Amino acid sequence: MPAPDDDLDVDALIDRGCELADLGDHEQALWFFRRAAVHGDPVALFDLGNSLDALGREDEAADAFRQAAAAGEDDAWLNLASVLARLGRWADAERAARSALDAGDTKAWTVLGDALEAQGRSVEALRTLRTAAERGDARAGLALAHRLLDSGRTLEAWHWAQVSADAGDAVAAATLAAWRWDETRDLALEPQLRAGAELHEEARTGLAALLRATGRVEEARAVLEEGALRGEVGSWLPLGNLYRDELDDDVAAAAAYRAGIEGGDLHSHHNLGVLLLDAGDVDGAIEHFSVAAAGGDELAARVLREVLADED
Repeated sequence: MPAPDDDLDVDALIDRGCELADLGDHEQALWFFRRAAVHGDPVALFDLGNSLDALGREDEAADAFRQAAAAGEDDAWLNLASVLARLGRWADAERAARSALDAGDTKAWTVLGDALEAQGRSVEALRTLRTAAERGDARAGLALAHRLLDSGRTLEAWHWAQVSADAGDAVAAATLAAWRWDETRDLALEPQLRAGAELHEEARTGLAALLRATGRVEEARAVLEEGALRGEVGSWLPLGNLYRDELDDDVAAAAAYRAGIEGGDLHSHHNLGVLLLDAGDVDGAIEHFSVAAAGGDELAARVLREVLADED
């Protein structure tokens, strides 16, 4: 018979819930966290939000984090901001991120920058990240670097990525290694790319490209297949290319391109289109070239025009 609410051992319930959550059994953990949170315990509510989030129940997670934050669990503000951002509730995410910052959680700078950018306040977003970076926040510095790179301010982007890497941010170091590889194709970057492959998917694909360039095809394949298994969308396109160009396996290549397409990689449409065209499936090729061209792939647009001209 369950204990009356007044007799609950909240700490014991939270401990058991955390044990289950650490084992990945979030469904079972929910029961313990809910029982512990029956009278509004902030830690229990925070842990409840984390398990709900892990189960993909983001709306419920946001509600639990909001209750936890209101009850005094300051760590919940950042989690709330992150969940709201994933839900596209940008104004709410902005407010939660600002509350996290007020509580001293500097990790909220990047969420705040994303929220501002998504609301069309690009200048404010950039200024916010720059302020945080100048205060020594390495995560904000790397986020600033990405935004500067996207806006064509390459030298500034490299500067802030280097500042973040020098501050000990391993992801920033991995990002720099990937950028340097794209810029120089310097084989001496192999140690940095290896160190960053598990942290940044562009470092992984850079490492695979370096391995292919030096004749280590099987190792390159293993590196990309590991990335694909980890859910890194960027691994699928080069993996498909490797299957096709190095291993002469069009079936595996097509499967890789389709996985890339499913993950949202526009360029995989182009490469699948080329494969289908070579196999004689003109209609299938036109379909994929059209999608890629509509998304801004200029090469796909050119090939599409050529194929359509040939059809006429």
